[in-house]
Amino acid sequence: MIDPTTNKTIRFVDGFKIRNMLDDDFGIIHGFSDTISHYVPKFYIPKDEVWIDHTHKDEPNFLLKVENLSIPSMLTIYSEIRSYIKKELCLPPPVPDFVQARKQKEDMVIVTIEGDIVRKYLDPEFILGGHALVYDYIPPGEIWLERKINPEEISYILLHEEVELAHMKEGKKYEIAHEYATVADKEQRRLAYGASYPGDDAYLWRGLHTDDILKQLYVN
Repeated sequence: MIDPTTNKTIRFVDGFKIRNMLDDDFGIIHGFSDTISHYVPKFYIPKDEVWIDHTHKDEPNFLLKVENLSIPSMLTIYSEIRSYIKKELCLPPPVPDFVQARKQKEDMVIVTIEGDIVRKYLDPEFILGGHALVYDYIPPGEIWLERKINPEEISYILLHEEVELAHMKEGKKYEIAHEYATVADKEQRRLAYGASYPGDDAYLWRGLHTDDILKQLYVN
């Protein structure tokens, strides 16, 4: 499959495996990046490819619109960029029902949602999970999780959102809270799933050729 805008090959990949073995900040769709100023540059993605998590293989057209949208150079603050993306790509109301289930967990309500509807109507930048202190359309007291998340990964995504939310309630900025959440998330993945990351003493992919690693990530 080819992206008609960039002429790059679209690869469906195992996002769960990437988040367990390489990059916990891999979301739904990414292209190559080695720009130092980018957050977590995706240097490991081949330059002629666009990667989409295979759990979202039913929405490549919209995801590519988001990925390829040209952002005006005068917009440098992330909140402004998100507002621009919403204005350019979100569909008008009414918003279809996207709630699949609700579950009470202590003082929070965990809401399972159809992420593709949220992206198309509310926020193209929504991925995997979120809470009200990052996404202003999520009601306070709720954490949203995508229905498409691999069942084995739900507990890690939920932990990430819970830790991030707790630190933001204490007054930490999102960027700092996200770092705390990522540490907790990765450590739980190591303990419960046997995940490992570059730099770990027992990194499972150390010594493998890049092509051999890519073969483990591609999903036919």
